[in-house]
Amino acid sequence: MVQDVSPQLVQEEMNTTTREVLSFVELNKVLVTDLATLARAREVRVAIGARQKQIADQVARPKSWAHSLHQWFCTLERAALAPLQILDNYEREQIRSFNDEQTRLREERERAIAEARRQADEARATNEAAALERAGEHQLAAAVVAEQLAAPPPMVVLPDAVKAAGQTFRRRWTFEVVTEAEVPRDFLLVDTTKLGRYATAMKDSAKVPGVRFFSIDDPIR
Repeated sequence: MVQDVSPQLVQEEMNTTTREVLSFVELNKVLVTDLATLARAREVRVAIGARQKQIADQVARPKSWAHSLHQWFCTLERAALAPLQILDNYEREQIRSFNDEQTRLREERERAIAEARRQADEARATNEAAALERAGEHQLAAAVVAEQLAAPPPMVVLPDAVKAAGQTFRRRWTFEVVTEAEVPRDFLLVDTTKLGRYATAMKDSAKVPGVRFFSIDDPIR
């Protein structure tokens, strides 16, 4: 791509324009207090419009060139990144699915081992209580049974093979709207764009519960 705009020259021209604009602003701030100053303020606004158009025209070609160059670079970047992003998404889903399955299997094994330990503890307590009953130690037998009943369930934590292999994860919380009508008001967002279009279309007849519509007279140049 051939460069046909000099950024340095544009910078110099815009620096000059900016100094002129600052001087214009400094000399033309009008406080409207009567018809004469009203007329002067209107003249200033016309001059402002002319200067705004002049500045827009001044940078139109450099902006167009820069935008085209930017779009070209972005196209090249997207073309190079797209295959990598597709592969990265695929591998990320593969790792996530594998980890979810390994987590499910590990938790199943933990529950099975915990249940086996609970049953073993219960059997030991039952046998101990039975032996105490045979020996006539009824209170001790009852205490053994009560202790076993009050005991918390065994906790079993097996090693996480996926994490041990070096794979780390960042937990990200997200959401899915299941029943939109049940979503609390605190989580709803007013559509200000739609309200603005409605106000413009309906004018004085605009009515929406909880909304006040009103007009503002903006002076035209």
